[in-house]
Amino acid sequence: MLLAGGGTVLSPESVRLMTTDHLTADQRAEGDLFLQGQGWGYGGSVDVTSAEPWNTPGRYGWVGGTGTAAHIDPSTDTVSVLFTPCGLSGPAFPAWMRDFWTYAATD
Repeated sequence: MLLAGGGTVLSPESVRLMTTDHLTADQRAEGDLFLQGQGWGYGGSVDVTSAEPWNTPGRYGWVGGTGTAAHIDPSTDTVSVLFTPCGLSGPAFPAWMRDFWTYAATD
């Protein structure tokens, strides 16, 4: 439903608001340590730059501190979901998470 831009539960307008960056440039700059090329929509992150190989403007999702991540990339029509038993130890994403995103973006 999110990848399709709406459905029976969420209207297209709701999905648009969820997947649109609502931060200002100053807010993104101040939070760059945590955001790393992303902004924030209603309920999750939204890529606004191509800071890393997996960042594509418009990709959106969530990274949980307990080692889970899920992203939807409308530009490539893909959904990636990662479940691990490894919690994050800081704001920088660990190598294994970066490897997963790189693989998901290039496969």
